[in-house]
Parts: sequence; structure tokens; C-alpha cells
Amino acid sequence: MARLSLEEKRRILARVPLFARLTENDVEAIASVSTTRSIKVREELFHKGDEGTQLYVVAQGRLKVVTTSDEGDDLIFCVLGPGEVVGEVGLLADRPRTATVIAMQSSDLIVIDRRELGSLLRTRPDVAIELLAVVAARLVRVSEFLEDTHFLSLPVRLAKKLVDFSLQHGKDTGPPGAGHLRIDLKLSQEEWGDLVGTTRESINKQFRAWTKEGLIDLEKGKVVILDLGELEKLADCVVI
Repeated sequence: MARLSLEEKRRILARVPLFARLTENDVEAIASVSTTRSIKVREELFHKGDEGTQLYVVAQGRLKVVTTSDEGDDLIFCVLGPGEVVGEVGLLADRPRTATVIAMQSSDLIVIDRRELGSLLRTRPDVAIELLAVVAARLVRVSEFLEDTHFLSLPVRLAKKLVDFSLQHGKDTGPPGAGHLRIDLKLSQEEWGDLVGTTRESINKQFRAWTKEGLIDLEKGKVVILDLGELEKLADCVVI
């Protein structure tokens, strides 16, 4: 992929909430000291345990944040897209990376070094506050994931994730006015299982049941939601 120009980096950073309050000159200053990195699909951006010295802004593509148990089981904490940042925890805490980040699509990233970010945070407390908000949002996601896995049944957990992804990645499809949404993100059934803390076999069984009921369809590896209302009702259910 082509290397991002200074103007492209400036334009992308200006749209990122973390830097939204900065002046044009401040954003350009950050863009000028940042670098770029491109990674291919299934390539690791960094691995759990690596040294954390850089913050990344997703310019293009999709990445998943994953942790792996000693037994080799994966959990996907979240999927990141354009405008989102990753790598802030290890960088702020000056500790090794707490998770592995892998490209789901070919991705372009803007890279900001700890030294440059630290200088910015010392002079712009508003940016520090925004970065804390990013960290807090990560903690909320992890907390919700743990609660859902512990207290909710698989159909409820999976329905919540499908509804959430329909908001983030949903594209209208099918007849006009039908309300069909294709989740425009190709995930294997194993990855869906990693997102909700279950096995590929359980996902396959649930998808087959919902396909038979007319709630979803599977289209070339992507989930098409045919009845969002019913999935939303199920996602609001808290009965195990």
C-alpha cells in the first residue's frame, strides 16, 4: 500500500476524537512526527507481552484485539476500524502489551511514538482526558464481556453481538424497505465464538437455528440480519 502523505495523516488525525480539540497546527505537528505502517490480513500488529512504546491510529482496515489462554483458547475483546486507536494501555502504563492485535483486513496505521505522545500529554491535558476516556471505554468492554459470559446464555450473548455489529458495520441489503442488514465484516464461526466466549460448534448450531427461524442468513461468510427487531428483543433479555 502507498505510504500516507503528511496531508493525509493530518486529515485522518483531525477526525479522531482523541485529537479533535487540538488546533490545526497541533494536529499537523503530530502528523509530522508520526510514521505509517501497513500490515496484511492475518498479520500481527503486536503480540501480547511485546514492549509497548507506540500508539496506533487505524487509518484504513479492520483489526481484532485478542488474548489467548494457556490452553490455546482465544477471546476477541473487540474489533477496531478507521479512526480508532490501539496500544494506549501498554504505552501509558509502560508495561508489556496486554493483548495481541491482528489484522482482519489489509490495514494502514498511523504510528505515534511514546516520546511524542508524552510531550503532547504534558502540555495538553484535554488530550490526556480524551485518552483516559479511550482507556475507560476499553475497560467497560472487558467488564461487559466478562459479565455477559458469566450471566447470559449463548443466544442472548450472540444476539447482543450481532445487534452491536449491525450498528457498527451494517449495510442495507435485500429489497428496498425490507430492513435487511449485512454485517460487512467477514468473520469465521470460530471468530464469532471467540467474540462471545464459546465454541465454533455452538455458533454453528445457533446460526443454523436462527437461519431456520428466518432471523438471519449467511452470505459468503457474512451474516445478513433478516429480523433485527427479534434479535434486539433477545439481546435485551437477561434471563439465563
